[in-house]
Amino acid sequence: MSGAQAWQLKRSSRRTVAIHIRRDGHVEVRAPLRYPLNAIEAFVRSRQAWIDEQLQRLGDLPALPQWGEDRQWWHQGQEWPVHIEHVATQRGRVQVCFSDHGVDSVSAVRHGFQITTTTEPDTWPKLITKSLQNWQTAQAKQSLPIRVEALVAKHGEQWRPTALRFRCLRSRWGSCSADGRIMLNTQLMQLPEHLIDYVICHEMAHLREMNHSAAFYAVQARLNPEWQVQRVEMKQWATRLVTSGDV
Repeated sequence: MSGAQAWQLKRSSRRTVAIHIRRDGHVEVRAPLRYPLNAIEAFVRSRQAWIDEQLQRLGDLPALPQWGEDRQWWHQGQEWPVHIEHVATQRGRVQVCFSDHGVDSVSAVRHGFQITTTTEPDTWPKLITKSLQNWQTAQAKQSLPIRVEALVAKHGEQWRPTALRFRCLRSRWGSCSADGRIMLNTQLMQLPEHLIDYVICHEMAHLREMNHSAAFYAVQARLNPEWQVQRVEMKQWATRLVTSGDV
């Protein structure tokens, strides 16, 4: 795409146009399948000042350590060290183990993440990140339904979603469809538990109000009286995770 800043267009079944800027400065524009290209280009032009500001902010961030050189990964509100072992004979490409107490059920590992891989270091920037995201996605599919059940038990069956879905996303923490299905970002596993509950309660509130009106925030306040304080925390965490390169 031409313009002040190169950008990539990604179409999907989404309903709105959004701009996502990665930690490496890559600009991706996400749009509905049939949304006119000229309207997308006009939207990007209207947001150019914001794009420039975000790119400047990212450019001012310190360089991240490489994988295998003291790089860390957020999980459950803590930043854990990532240890990488490159082996020549291990079957399979990548194995991820995690321990917060020194011993993992799969193998003995040091405090944090232990990654065993047969791939060469030049593949690690994408491969290690993807492997950690896949591991965290598996954790999310086990843990997030438990959090939803706990909140349904607390607030009542009328807050139970019709279905739960899980996806690793960059631009939003969750969503709720008109038929009551809630989607949760598996990267919620990087956050403390009370902020995971903040996101779930936010989406539960959409079961009653499919908007962000005063009525919606009244419902959210009934489900989560601390939502305003936690919304500020969420913004702080979003900045922290972008700075670390985890989202």
